[in-house]
Amino acid sequence: MKSDLFDLSITKDLPYSERLIKKPQYMDLVTFAKNKQQPIYNWFYYKEGFSPELVWDLLEKLGIKKGSNVLDPFCGTGNTLLACKQLDYNAIGFDILPLSAFISNTKLQSEYDIEKLQNAIHEITKLKFGKPSSQWAELGFLNIKTVFSRYARDDLLFFKEKILDVEDEKIRNFLFLGLLSIVSEASNTKKDGGVLRIVQKRHLAPVRYLLKNRLRRMYKDVQRNNPNETGTTAESKVGDARYLNLQEEFDACITSPPYLNFVDYTKLYGLELALLLNNREEAQKIRKRSIRSFICAESDVRDRVNSKILDATLERVKQSPQIVECYFYDIQLSLQSIFNALKKKGKTAIVIGNTCLPEITIDSDIILAEMAENIGFKAKEIWVANARWCTVGGITKEKPVRESIVILEK
Repeated sequence: MKSDLFDLSITKDLPYSERLIKKPQYMDLVTFAKNKQQPIYNWFYYKEGFSPELVWDLLEKLGIKKGSNVLDPFCGTGNTLLACKQLDYNAIGFDILPLSAFISNTKLQSEYDIEKLQNAIHEITKLKFGKPSSQWAELGFLNIKTVFSRYARDDLLFFKEKILDVEDEKIRNFLFLGLLSIVSEASNTKKDGGVLRIVQKRHLAPVRYLLKNRLRRMYKDVQRNNPNETGTTAESKVGDARYLNLQEEFDACITSPPYLNFVDYTKLYGLELALLLNNREEAQKIRKRSIRSFICAESDVRDRVNSKILDATLERVKQSPQIVECYFYDIQLSLQSIFNALKKKGKTAIVIGNTCLPEITIDSDIILAEMAENIGFKAKEIWVANARWCTVGGITKEKPVRESIVILEK
């Protein structure tokens, strides 16, 4: 992180600016980059995830004792949960996407029967192809027939049906995660920033080949790292961070909510959801319940967002001010859920990115800190991992955007 970009990102007279601390050592840790080389963490590419090294460092820096209970209300694909489990912390995560909960819990599995797993991989990948009896759930925003070749469409469904017939739940989950992780590779799509784009790929590898290679790599990870169960527990549940019914159960919270980036994650991971879910209506229900950080979200606010900084910001927002207000209302509800869930003196670290709109930068990290203090937290510091010019073209940019870790204490 360049010092001049860090300095340029700060509005000097803005409250909480004095709590911004440059921490470039976290620049790579708040991204998915390091997970690409990490066994188990790389079983599913989820670019919004952060690294286990970040979790381990935060647990140490925040002084969280081994065996403590850690919460992640936006757990994504479970990196916080797995990192905690590996260091003997108890961890519970929640996510609105059933895809995320499934991936998380599969990555958390341990004590595999290695020989049985190896045989199951061999049997699945050697199956003679047959016509699938099920159909794809329609997405509504993409045509499945355009996204996949006929062979890929049928192969993915065929393997899904055969995998779901596997009796051993642990092995069934392992195989199905392997299948979900190759869906994007088998398609004519590309995740481009926050958008799923149609691209015509040359020489797409057959589904059977992709699945066989992925399962073999995953199997090697299990061979090398198949720990016994410990006295600690870690699991993910489908749940809404805004409405968690938890009361003073946790010593710490490490999480990262969706950024105000106008990205609909039910679309970005729509292909995987379409293979996981049974119908289009399920995906639509999830979209309506998601954190309102995108245009098609419902835009009612039932109560006031308690932030003077946000009030002043909204007066300058020309593009979709209702989405900005709804987003921070949802973040406020989530902060209240976290506050209720923490024990007295419980620590929280929230990774969040700022947003650039035409002629204005929204300081999400500072707004979050103010909202947290209005709820009852003490906003200790804001660690700035990165400051950069945003990549949105065609707009006048006010200042660099920050990616920060907001440190709170109850």
